[in-house]
Amino acid sequence: MKFWYFIFISSFFAASVSGQNNLKTYQTMAETFSQQGNYTSAIEVYERLLFFGTDKQNKSIYLPLARAYSNLGDFEKASVHYNNAYNNQTVDTIRYEILFESALNYLAANDTIMAYNELLNIPETKISSRVNDKLHLMMGTLDYKSGRYTGAKNHFLSITVIDSLDKIAIQSFFKKTKKTNRRYNPTMVEWMSIVPGLGQAWCGYYKESANAFLLSGTFIVLFVDISLKYTLLDGLITVYPWFNRYYKGGIMKAYKLAEKKRETEKNKLYNSLLKTLPPIN
Repeated sequence: MKFWYFIFISSFFAASVSGQNNLKTYQTMAETFSQQGNYTSAIEVYERLLFFGTDKQNKSIYLPLARAYSNLGDFEKASVHYNNAYNNQTVDTIRYEILFESALNYLAANDTIMAYNELLNIPETKISSRVNDKLHLMMGTLDYKSGRYTGAKNHFLSITVIDSLDKIAIQSFFKKTKKTNRRYNPTMVEWMSIVPGLGQAWCGYYKESANAFLLSGTFIVLFVDISLKYTLLDGLITVYPWFNRYYKGGIMKAYKLAEKKRETEKNKLYNSLLKTLPPIN
C-alpha cells in the first residue's frame, strides 16, 4: 500500500511541475499531516516537494521538515534541515529561533557539544531581552545537563523576568540537585552492592534487588550443598564461575541503575523548576 502511495505521489508531482498551485496544495497537505502527528506521511510529501518545488518554496519547507524528523527521533536528518533552514533565512529573530530549536534537537540526541555550538551563533549583544533570557535558559539547561552547576546557576539567575521568589526557587533547586547527586552516587551504590541487592534497593529498584539477592543466595546454598556432598574443590569448580558471573553482573547493573535513577530525579527537579519560572517564549 505504501508503495502505491509513493508511486501516486511521484506521478502527481511529475505532472504538476508546471502547476505551482498544485504544489501549494500538497504543501498544505504535508502541514496537515504534521498537525495530526502523522510525521512519516508529512516527511514523504515534504521530500517530494523539495524535489519538484521551486527554490522559494523549498526555503519554507526546511523548517517544518526538520521538525517532523525531530519528532520522529531522527535527530541527524533533522539537524541537516535545521541547518538548511538557518542558511536560507535572512531575518535575525527567526534565525535565532531556528538555532534554539536546533540546539534542542541536539540535546534530545544527547549531543550537548553540538547544542552548545548552535547557541554560540547567537550574539550576546544587540539582541532583545526575550532572546537574551531564552539564551540564558538554554545555556543554563545545557550546563545543568553537563554537570556544570555553577555556570547553570549563573545563567538561570541572569534571566531578567525572574523575581526574588524565583531566585529562591533556583537556589533551592541546586541544593536539591546536590542532595540527589550525593544520594544516588553510582560509585557509592556500587560499593553497597557488595551485599547482593542492597544497591538496587537503595535506588528504589526493588524487583532487581530481589533478583540479585535470590540469585546470589541460590548459588551460595548450591555451593554449600555440593561442598558437603562432595568436596570443597567440587563446589568451587561447579558453582563459583556462575556465582562470580552473576555477582559481578549485579554490581555493574547497580552502578548503571544508580546513573539512571540520578538522571531521572534530576530531570524531575528540572521540570519542576521550569514550572516555577515565568514562561519564556
